[in-house]
Amino acid sequence: MEAATTPGAGARYGKDRNGSISSSYDAIVVGGGHNGLTAAAYLARAGLKVVVLERRGILGGACVTEEVWPGARVSRCSYVVSMLQPKVISDLKLKDFGYKAYPLDPAYAAMTEDGPIFFFNEVERTVASIARHSPRDAAVYADFENLLERTAEFLRPMLLREPPPLGSKSPGDIAGLLREGARVAGMSRRDINDLIRIFTMSVGDLLDDWFEHDGLKGSLASTGVVGVWAGPRTPGTAYNLLHHALGEMDGVSGAWGQVVGGMGAISNAIAHSAEAAGATILTDAEVVSINVANGETTGVTLASGEEIRAEIVASGAHPKTTVLDLVGDSHFPDEVATDMKRYRTRGGSVKVNLVLDEAPQYAGVSEEDQGLLLSAGVNICPSIDYLEAAWQDALAGRPAAHPYIEAELPSTVDSSLTDDERLVMTMFTQYGPSEQGQWKDGDRERYGDTCIDQLNRFAPNFKASVAEHEVLAPPDLERIFGLQGGSIFQGEQGMNQMAFMRPTPDLAQYATPVGGLYLCGAGTHPGGGVTAASGHNAAQRILKDRRRSRRPWKRRRSAV
Repeated sequence: MEAATTPGAGARYGKDRNGSISSSYDAIVVGGGHNGLTAAAYLARAGLKVVVLERRGILGGACVTEEVWPGARVSRCSYVVSMLQPKVISDLKLKDFGYKAYPLDPAYAAMTEDGPIFFFNEVERTVASIARHSPRDAAVYADFENLLERTAEFLRPMLLREPPPLGSKSPGDIAGLLREGARVAGMSRRDINDLIRIFTMSVGDLLDDWFEHDGLKGSLASTGVVGVWAGPRTPGTAYNLLHHALGEMDGVSGAWGQVVGGMGAISNAIAHSAEAAGATILTDAEVVSINVANGETTGVTLASGEEIRAEIVASGAHPKTTVLDLVGDSHFPDEVATDMKRYRTRGGSVKVNLVLDEAPQYAGVSEEDQGLLLSAGVNICPSIDYLEAAWQDALAGRPAAHPYIEAELPSTVDSSLTDDERLVMTMFTQYGPSEQGQWKDGDRERYGDTCIDQLNRFAPNFKASVAEHEVLAPPDLERIFGLQGGSIFQGEQGMNQMAFMRPTPDLAQYATPVGGLYLCGAGTHPGGGVTAASGHNAAQRILKDRRRSRRPWKRRRSAV
């Protein structure tokens, strides 16, 4: 394991190479999550003197590996890699700095009463697995995958550039709008129809149009609600299904992978790349304020009282935290402050992390399928109605009685996660209410037991094999990782909070009305997931502004 993922790792990043903290930098990055580290790496490679300030004693934000129990390390929040941008991997030479991931094939399996349905990277193999349960669904599945891929191909180029600012009259912004308009104009009438349907439909309605098998639809629908405060019958959730199809691994669209060393190894590789370019990275360095004078950033103040100065501050913290808490709404135009107070950031995800004494033994499956189930994610979501009932529980302010579960066993491809023969498992589950007061005494324990019992139905040895487990409800995700409301995407991903509206129209191009202040976290375009796209895009905006003028925000004001 990398040093930054183990106890005492703060010392690894606690000071700069000279053993002290400099009082002045070109740029300060607030937050050592993977997006903040990405922004820092690009800025340092461009020659800026950069410091990253991380509140916790460990790097990674939500993309982190932690030794929650002695000798056992777990991807405590994010759990698989899929959307990490190939350009970032190449630009930052992440494979040279320790990043290594194994593609999952199959990516996951839907557990049904009639046996598993496997979702392979090769559509023909998936079709064959579906055919065992529904020949009709198998006959149309390839066309459904083609629909998602065609739509994803339209969106992928937009991930690594800032969204066009609607209403701007500057020549460069108008050119950007025309470019995107030309891309739409080049689409067929049918493709435009499909795009609008996916952007506006519920994932439940979309899947009902295509399939009949409840288990198949339930499993696919669960992907459409990952991390969102919405149910499968909520309009707009079909887009979230597409959002998770935008990634790729080793050139395979939509593929998932397990990272050697856990998800924190991604953050560590980016950190090492940034350090190699000259960046300073500090942990246990909580920023309590971003300082502003005469409408411009001057630096930050740490919880220790120490001030660090810089003309540029890029915040990877939650956008509400950045604007309303660290800077203060008085430094922003009234409409920006109002928009940020209205920015929706609720989440219903509950992460269950476990240590097992032995691997699950699935009942009633062939030896071949047993091996596939151990290497793949295991999805338990019997139907769209089942998922909707879980959502309605959370909406009513109580943990789901029957949660949806996505269970991963990364120890099957990475024995380094434990110091002995034990295995690590993570469960991404939904739903739980987003507010602390809605979790009563014993609710977390009951929820965790329910998840364990669910998997035990398919693997009867599972419950007895659980040596350790923790349940992280949305309030825990906020407390530990700074994810307000437990939203794992730093804000809900409805269509009214995406692209040129994320997090607000005035902040959507990463720059802010406060001179020198930028946003670089998942609360900006293109949204959540371990993509590194927001960090990449924010760094490009900062560098573009510096090329135009050493202090571009002053020039903008003088033109008003």
